[in-house]
Amino acid sequence: MAVPPDGAPTNAGSGSALCDYMDELVEALRKLAPAALQQFDKESIHQARVATRRLKAAMDLLESVLSDERGKPFARAGRKLRRRLGPMRDLDVMIDHLETIQRRATHRTAAAWLQERLVEARETARAQSLDAESPNRVLAKLGNWWGLREEVIEVKDQAHSLVAQALHLQLDAFAEQANQLGNKQSEVKQDPHQLRIAGKALRYTLEMAKREGHGIPGGVAKAFKRMQDSLGTWHDFVVLTERAMRESLDGLLAHHDVQLQRQLLDLSRMTLDRARKELDHFSALWAKEGAELLKSIRGAVPLTHPVAQMKPVVKIEQKAAEVSTPEPVIGQTISTQAVTAEPVIEPKTDPDPTDSTGQPVPEPSPATDPEAA
Repeated sequence: MAVPPDGAPTNAGSGSALCDYMDELVEALRKLAPAALQQFDKESIHQARVATRRLKAAMDLLESVLSDERGKPFARAGRKLRRRLGPMRDLDVMIDHLETIQRRATHRTAAAWLQERLVEARETARAQSLDAESPNRVLAKLGNWWGLREEVIEVKDQAHSLVAQALHLQLDAFAEQANQLGNKQSEVKQDPHQLRIAGKALRYTLEMAKREGHGIPGGVAKAFKRMQDSLGTWHDFVVLTERAMRESLDGLLAHHDVQLQRQLLDLSRMTLDRARKELDHFSALWAKEGAELLKSIRGAVPLTHPVAQMKPVVKIEQKAAEVSTPEPVIGQTISTQAVTAEPVIEPKTDPDPTDSTGQPVPEPSPATDPEAA
Protein backbone atom coordinates (compact mmCIF):
# COMPACT_ATOMS: atom_id res chain seq x y z
CA MET A 1 0.00 0.00 0.00
CA ALA A 2 1.01 3.63 -0.43
CA VAL A 3 2.46 3.99 3.03
CA PRO A 4 5.31 6.34 3.84
CA PRO A 5 8.78 4.80 4.01
CA ASP A 6 10.44 4.39 7.39
CA GLY A 7 11.22 7.73 8.90
CA ALA A 8 9.01 9.73 6.53
CA PRO A 9 6.72 12.28 8.23
CA THR A 10 3.01 11.55 8.16
CA ASN A 11 1.09 13.97 10.34
CA ALA A 12 3.96 16.33 11.11
CA GLY A 13 4.06 19.53 9.07
CA SER A 14 6.59 19.61 6.26
CA GLY A 15 7.23 23.34 6.41
CA SER A 16 5.47 23.65 3.05
CA ALA A 17 1.78 24.51 3.11
CA LEU A 18 1.23 23.06 -0.35
CA CYS A 19 3.07 19.86 0.55
CA ASP A 20 0.93 19.46 3.67
CA TYR A 21 -2.17 19.93 1.50
CA MET A 22 -0.99 17.20 -0.90
CA ASP A 23 -0.05 14.95 2.04
CA GLU A 24 -3.65 15.14 3.24
CA LEU A 25 -4.99 14.24 -0.21
CA VAL A 26 -2.69 11.22 -0.53
CA GLU A 27 -3.71 10.09 2.94
CA ALA A 28 -7.39 10.51 2.01
CA LEU A 29 -6.88 8.30 -1.04
CA ARG A 30 -5.25 5.63 1.10
CA LYS A 31 -8.40 5.49 3.20
CA LEU A 32 -10.95 5.87 0.41
CA ALA A 33 -9.55 3.56 -2.28
CA PRO A 34 -10.55 0.18 -0.75
CA ALA A 35 -14.15 1.30 -0.11
CA ALA A 36 -14.37 2.86 -3.57
CA LEU A 37 -12.78 0.06 -5.62
CA GLN A 38 -14.05 -3.01 -3.75
CA GLN A 39 -17.18 -2.01 -1.84
CA PHE A 40 -18.33 0.58 -4.39
CA ASP A 41 -19.42 2.99 -1.68
CA LYS A 42 -20.83 5.94 -3.61
CA GLU A 43 -19.47 8.66 -1.34
CA SER A 44 -16.02 7.04 -1.26
CA ILE A 45 -15.98 6.88 -5.06
CA HIS A 46 -16.91 10.55 -5.24
CA GLN A 47 -14.45 11.79 -2.63
CA ALA A 48 -11.61 9.67 -4.04
CA ARG A 49 -12.14 11.10 -7.51
CA VAL A 50 -12.25 14.64 -6.14
CA ALA A 51 -8.98 13.98 -4.27
CA THR A 52 -7.31 12.89 -7.51
CA ARG A 53 -8.55 16.08 -9.19
CA ARG A 54 -7.17 18.24 -6.42
CA LEU A 55 -3.83 16.46 -6.67
CA LYS A 56 -3.81 16.97 -10.43
CA ALA A 57 -4.46 20.68 -9.95
CA ALA A 58 -1.50 20.88 -7.57
CA MET A 59 0.71 18.92 -9.97
CA ASP A 60 -0.27 21.21 -12.85
CA LEU A 61 0.58 24.22 -10.71
CA LEU A 62 4.04 22.85 -9.87
CA GLU A 63 4.80 21.30 -13.25
CA SER A 64 7.46 23.86 -14.16
CA VAL A 65 9.48 23.22 -11.00
CA LEU A 66 9.18 19.43 -10.58
CA SER A 67 11.20 16.77 -12.35
CA ASP A 68 9.50 14.58 -14.94
CA GLU A 69 11.26 11.56 -13.46
CA ARG A 70 9.23 11.74 -10.27
CA GLY A 71 6.28 13.84 -11.36
CA LYS A 72 5.07 11.78 -14.31
CA PRO A 73 4.70 8.40 -12.53
CA PHE A 74 2.69 10.00 -9.74
CA ALA A 75 0.51 11.93 -12.18
CA ARG A 76 -0.03 8.76 -14.22
CA ALA A 77 -1.20 6.84 -11.14
CA GLY A 78 -3.72 9.55 -10.32
CA ARG A 79 -4.97 9.70 -13.91
CA LYS A 80 -5.56 5.94 -14.06
CA LEU A 81 -7.45 5.99 -10.78
CA ARG A 82 -9.56 8.95 -11.87
CA ARG A 83 -10.51 7.23 -15.13
CA ARG A 84 -11.36 4.03 -13.28
CA LEU A 85 -13.64 5.81 -10.83
CA GLY A 86 -15.24 8.09 -13.43
CA PRO A 87 -17.70 5.68 -15.10
CA MET A 88 -18.97 4.37 -11.76
CA ARG A 89 -19.46 7.88 -10.39
CA ASP A 90 -21.22 9.08 -13.53
CA LEU A 91 -23.65 6.16 -13.39
CA ASP A 92 -24.28 6.70 -9.67
CA VAL A 93 -25.23 10.33 -10.34
CA MET A 94 -27.52 9.55 -13.30
CA ILE A 95 -29.30 6.79 -11.38
CA ASP A 96 -29.85 9.11 -8.42
CA HIS A 97 -31.37 11.77 -10.69
CA LEU A 98 -33.68 9.19 -12.27
CA GLU A 99 -34.87 8.06 -8.84
CA THR A 100 -35.88 11.65 -8.12
CA ILE A 101 -37.63 12.00 -11.48
CA GLN A 102 -39.68 8.84 -10.85
CA ARG A 103 -41.33 10.42 -7.83
CA ARG A 104 -43.55 12.26 -10.29
CA ALA A 105 -45.86 10.34 -12.57
CA THR A 106 -45.14 12.46 -15.67
CA HIS A 107 -41.92 10.71 -16.71
CA ARG A 108 -42.02 7.67 -14.43
CA THR A 109 -42.22 4.97 -17.10
CA ALA A 110 -39.38 6.32 -19.24
CA ALA A 111 -37.21 7.07 -16.20
CA ALA A 112 -37.73 3.54 -14.86
CA TRP A 113 -36.76 2.01 -18.24
CA LEU A 114 -33.62 4.12 -18.43
CA GLN A 115 -32.70 3.49 -14.81
CA GLU A 116 -32.90 -0.27 -15.31
CA ARG A 117 -30.42 -0.08 -18.17
CA LEU A 118 -28.07 2.18 -16.23
CA VAL A 119 -28.10 -0.12 -13.22
CA GLU A 120 -27.00 -2.94 -15.50
CA ALA A 121 -24.26 -0.72 -16.91
CA ARG A 122 -23.10 0.12 -13.39
CA GLU A 123 -22.85 -3.55 -12.49
CA THR A 124 -20.71 -4.07 -15.57
CA ALA A 125 -18.47 -1.14 -14.61
CA ARG A 126 -18.09 -2.53 -11.10
CA ALA A 127 -17.19 -5.96 -12.43
CA GLN A 128 -14.57 -4.40 -14.69
CA SER A 129 -13.16 -2.54 -11.71
CA LEU A 130 -12.86 -5.77 -9.74
CA ASP A 131 -10.97 -7.34 -12.66
CA ALA A 132 -8.54 -4.40 -12.79
CA GLU A 133 -5.66 -3.71 -10.42
CA SER A 134 -6.30 -4.44 -6.76
CA PRO A 135 -6.52 -1.50 -4.34
CA ASN A 136 -3.14 -2.54 -2.93
CA ARG A 137 -1.50 -2.18 -6.34
CA VAL A 138 -3.22 1.14 -6.92
CA LEU A 139 -1.98 2.44 -3.59
CA ALA A 140 1.51 1.10 -4.26
CA LYS A 141 1.68 3.28 -7.37
CA LEU A 142 0.51 6.26 -5.37
CA GLY A 143 3.58 5.56 -3.23
CA ASN A 144 5.52 7.51 -5.86
CA TRP A 145 4.42 10.51 -3.84
CA TRP A 146 7.12 9.90 -1.24
CA GLY A 147 9.91 10.58 -3.72
CA LEU A 148 8.12 13.53 -5.27
CA ARG A 149 7.33 14.97 -1.85
CA GLU A 150 10.90 16.08 -1.26
CA GLU A 151 10.84 18.11 -4.46
CA VAL A 152 7.57 19.79 -3.43
CA ILE A 153 9.20 20.81 -0.14
CA GLU A 154 12.26 22.15 -1.97
CA VAL A 155 10.17 24.56 -4.04
CA LYS A 156 8.07 25.83 -1.14
CA ASP A 157 9.44 29.37 -1.55
CA GLN A 158 8.19 29.47 -5.15
CA ALA A 159 4.77 27.94 -4.48
CA HIS A 160 3.32 31.15 -3.05
CA SER A 161 4.07 33.07 -6.25
CA LEU A 162 3.01 30.22 -8.51
CA VAL A 163 -0.38 30.05 -6.81
CA ALA A 164 -0.91 33.79 -7.16
CA GLN A 165 0.04 33.77 -10.82
CA ALA A 166 -2.18 30.78 -11.63
CA LEU A 167 -5.09 32.27 -9.71
CA HIS A 168 -5.05 35.52 -11.69
CA LEU A 169 -4.71 33.73 -15.02
CA GLN A 170 -7.56 31.36 -14.23
CA LEU A 171 -9.71 34.13 -12.81
CA ASP A 172 -9.31 36.18 -15.98
CA ALA A 173 -10.07 33.18 -18.18
CA PHE A 174 -13.16 32.23 -16.18
CA ALA A 175 -14.47 35.81 -16.10
CA GLU A 176 -14.05 36.21 -19.85
CA GLN A 177 -15.93 32.99 -20.56
CA ALA A 178 -18.67 33.79 -18.03
CA ASN A 179 -19.17 37.21 -19.63
CA GLN A 180 -19.48 35.64 -23.07
CA LEU A 181 -22.02 33.11 -21.80
CA GLY A 182 -24.21 35.84 -20.33
CA ASN A 183 -23.93 38.20 -23.31
CA LYS A 184 -26.90 37.35 -25.54
CA GLN A 185 -25.74 39.89 -28.14
CA SER A 186 -22.25 38.46 -28.54
CA GLU A 187 -21.45 36.79 -31.85
CA VAL A 188 -18.93 34.57 -30.02
CA LYS A 189 -20.88 31.93 -28.13
CA GLN A 190 -19.14 30.46 -25.12
CA ASP A 191 -18.98 26.68 -24.71
CA PRO A 192 -20.54 26.01 -21.27
CA HIS A 193 -18.52 22.83 -20.87
CA GLN A 194 -15.24 24.74 -21.17
CA LEU A 195 -16.57 27.31 -18.71
CA ARG A 196 -17.32 24.53 -16.26
CA ILE A 197 -13.81 23.09 -16.62
CA ALA A 198 -12.34 26.56 -16.06
CA GLY A 199 -14.48 26.85 -12.94
CA LYS A 200 -13.17 23.59 -11.53
CA ALA A 201 -9.57 24.65 -12.09
CA LEU A 202 -10.23 28.00 -10.41
CA ARG A 203 -11.94 26.39 -7.44
CA TYR A 204 -9.02 24.09 -6.69
CA THR A 205 -6.53 26.94 -7.09
CA LEU A 206 -8.56 29.00 -4.63
CA GLU A 207 -8.21 26.15 -2.14
CA MET A 208 -4.44 26.09 -2.65
CA ALA A 209 -4.24 29.87 -2.35
CA LYS A 210 -5.98 29.68 1.00
CA ARG A 211 -3.55 27.03 2.17
CA GLU A 212 -0.61 29.14 0.99
CA GLY A 213 -1.71 31.94 3.28
CA HIS A 214 -3.40 34.21 0.78
CA GLY A 215 -6.23 35.90 2.63
CA ILE A 216 -9.19 34.64 0.62
CA PRO A 217 -12.38 36.02 2.26
CA GLY A 218 -14.71 33.34 3.56
CA GLY A 219 -17.64 34.49 1.46
CA VAL A 220 -15.71 34.05 -1.77
CA ALA A 221 -15.74 30.26 -1.60
CA LYS A 222 -19.47 30.17 -0.87
CA ALA A 223 -20.36 32.54 -3.69
CA PHE A 224 -18.20 30.71 -6.16
CA LYS A 225 -19.57 27.33 -5.08
CA ARG A 226 -23.13 28.49 -5.84
CA MET A 227 -22.05 29.36 -9.37
CA GLN A 228 -20.13 26.14 -9.85
CA ASP A 229 -23.06 24.09 -8.53
CA SER A 230 -25.27 25.53 -11.28
CA LEU A 231 -22.69 24.59 -13.91
CA GLY A 232 -22.34 21.14 -12.39
CA THR A 233 -26.08 20.50 -12.37
CA TRP A 234 -26.27 21.76 -15.97
CA HIS A 235 -23.69 19.14 -16.87
CA ASP A 236 -25.51 16.39 -14.96
CA PHE A 237 -28.65 16.87 -17.01
CA VAL A 238 -26.82 17.28 -20.31
CA VAL A 239 -25.05 13.96 -19.73
CA LEU A 240 -28.31 12.32 -18.68
CA THR A 241 -29.97 13.59 -21.87
CA GLU A 242 -27.17 12.24 -24.04
CA ARG A 243 -27.25 8.88 -22.25
CA ALA A 244 -31.01 8.56 -22.72
CA MET A 245 -30.62 9.10 -26.47
CA ARG A 246 -27.75 6.63 -26.67
CA GLU A 247 -29.64 3.93 -24.77
CA SER A 248 -32.71 4.31 -26.96
CA LEU A 249 -30.58 3.94 -30.09
CA ASP A 250 -28.60 1.00 -28.75
CA GLY A 251 -31.80 -0.74 -27.71
CA LEU A 252 -33.59 0.02 -31.00
CA LEU A 253 -36.40 1.35 -28.84
CA ALA A 254 -38.28 3.01 -31.71
CA HIS A 255 -38.39 -0.38 -33.47
CA HIS A 256 -39.82 -2.24 -30.51
CA ASP A 257 -41.92 0.24 -28.52
CA VAL A 258 -42.93 3.48 -30.22
CA GLN A 259 -44.92 4.72 -27.23
CA LEU A 260 -42.00 4.25 -24.84
CA GLN A 261 -39.69 5.95 -27.34
CA ARG A 262 -41.99 8.99 -27.34
CA GLN A 263 -41.99 9.00 -23.55
CA LEU A 264 -38.21 8.85 -23.50
CA LEU A 265 -38.06 11.78 -25.91
CA ASP A 266 -40.32 13.73 -23.56
CA LEU A 267 -38.00 12.83 -20.67
CA SER A 268 -35.03 14.04 -22.69
CA ARG A 269 -36.73 17.33 -23.46
CA MET A 270 -37.37 17.81 -19.77
CA THR A 271 -33.76 17.08 -18.75
CA LEU A 272 -32.44 19.34 -21.49
CA ASP A 273 -34.77 22.12 -20.37
CA ARG A 274 -33.56 21.65 -16.78
CA ALA A 275 -29.98 21.99 -18.06
CA ARG A 276 -30.84 25.25 -19.82
CA LYS A 277 -32.42 26.66 -16.65
CA GLU A 278 -29.26 25.90 -14.69
CA LEU A 279 -27.20 27.85 -17.22
CA ASP A 280 -29.60 30.77 -16.90
CA HIS A 281 -29.27 30.55 -13.13
CA PHE A 282 -25.49 30.69 -13.39
CA SER A 283 -25.65 33.74 -15.66
CA ALA A 284 -27.96 35.50 -13.20
CA LEU A 285 -25.61 34.75 -10.29
CA TRP A 286 -22.60 35.96 -12.27
CA ALA A 287 -24.33 39.20 -13.28
CA LYS A 288 -25.28 39.84 -9.65
CA GLU A 289 -22.16 38.71 -7.79
CA GLY A 290 -19.38 38.34 -10.36
CA ALA A 291 -17.93 41.85 -10.12
CA GLU A 292 -17.67 41.70 -6.35
CA LEU A 293 -16.18 38.20 -6.55
CA LEU A 294 -13.45 39.39 -8.91
CA LYS A 295 -12.71 42.39 -6.72
CA SER A 296 -12.47 40.29 -3.55
CA ILE A 297 -10.11 37.70 -5.03
CA ARG A 298 -7.85 40.22 -6.75
CA GLY A 299 -7.70 42.29 -3.58
CA ALA A 300 -6.80 39.23 -1.48
CA VAL A 301 -4.09 38.00 -3.87
CA PRO A 302 -2.34 41.04 -5.34
CA LEU A 303 0.31 40.76 -8.04
CA THR A 304 3.44 42.88 -7.80
CA HIS A 305 3.94 42.61 -11.58
CA PRO A 306 1.52 42.08 -14.48
CA VAL A 307 1.10 38.42 -15.37
CA ALA A 308 2.74 38.98 -18.77
CA GLN A 309 5.95 40.03 -17.00
CA MET A 310 6.22 36.97 -14.77
CA LYS A 311 9.60 35.31 -14.87
CA PRO A 312 9.54 31.63 -15.88
CA VAL A 313 10.48 29.21 -13.12
CA VAL A 314 13.23 26.71 -13.93
CA LYS A 315 12.73 23.02 -13.13
CA ILE A 316 14.67 21.98 -10.08
CA GLU A 317 16.57 19.17 -11.79
CA GLN A 318 18.59 21.73 -13.73
CA LYS A 319 21.96 22.39 -12.17
CA ALA A 320 22.47 25.64 -10.34
CA ALA A 321 25.53 26.30 -12.50
CA GLU A 322 23.36 26.39 -15.61
CA VAL A 323 20.84 28.95 -14.45
CA SER A 324 20.63 31.61 -11.82
CA THR A 325 18.07 31.14 -9.09
CA PRO A 326 15.02 33.22 -9.99
CA GLU A 327 13.95 35.76 -7.45
CA PRO A 328 10.32 35.75 -6.31
CA VAL A 329 8.38 38.28 -8.30
CA ILE A 330 5.03 38.12 -6.60
CA GLY A 331 4.49 38.98 -2.98
CA GLN A 332 6.53 37.28 -0.28
CA THR A 333 6.63 33.83 1.26
CA ILE A 334 4.74 34.01 4.52
CA SER A 335 4.06 31.57 7.30
CA THR A 336 0.91 29.56 6.89
CA GLN A 337 -1.49 27.69 9.09
CA ALA A 338 -3.09 24.46 8.04
CA VAL A 339 -6.64 24.96 6.84
CA THR A 340 -8.49 21.71 6.31
CA ALA A 341 -10.03 21.55 2.85
CA GLU A 342 -13.79 21.49 2.98
CA PRO A 343 -15.28 18.18 1.83
CA VAL A 344 -16.65 18.47 -1.66
CA ILE A 345 -20.17 17.16 -2.11
CA GLU A 346 -20.83 17.79 -5.77
CA PRO A 347 -22.95 15.17 -7.55
CA LYS A 348 -21.49 15.87 -10.97
CA THR A 349 -20.98 13.60 -13.92
CA ASP A 350 -17.69 14.28 -15.54
CA PRO A 351 -16.33 13.24 -18.95
CA ASP A 352 -13.58 15.77 -18.27
CA PRO A 353 -10.77 16.83 -20.59
CA THR A 354 -8.74 17.64 -17.48
CA ASP A 355 -7.63 14.02 -17.30
CA SER A 356 -5.38 14.61 -20.27
CA THR A 357 -2.83 17.28 -20.97
CA GLY A 358 -3.67 20.50 -19.17
CA GLN A 359 -5.60 23.01 -21.21
CA PRO A 360 -3.68 26.18 -22.17
CA VAL A 361 -4.84 29.19 -20.24
CA PRO A 362 -6.11 31.98 -22.51
CA GLU A 363 -4.30 35.29 -22.38
CA PRO A 364 -5.99 37.71 -19.98
CA SER A 365 -8.63 39.81 -21.66
CA PRO A 366 -9.29 43.43 -20.76
CA ALA A 367 -12.98 42.52 -20.53
CA THR A 368 -12.80 40.49 -17.33
CA ASP A 369 -15.42 42.38 -15.38
CA PRO A 370 -19.03 41.10 -15.48
CA GLU A 371 -20.20 44.66 -15.93
CA ALA A 372 -18.41 44.76 -19.28
CA ALA A 373 -20.75 42.11 -20.64
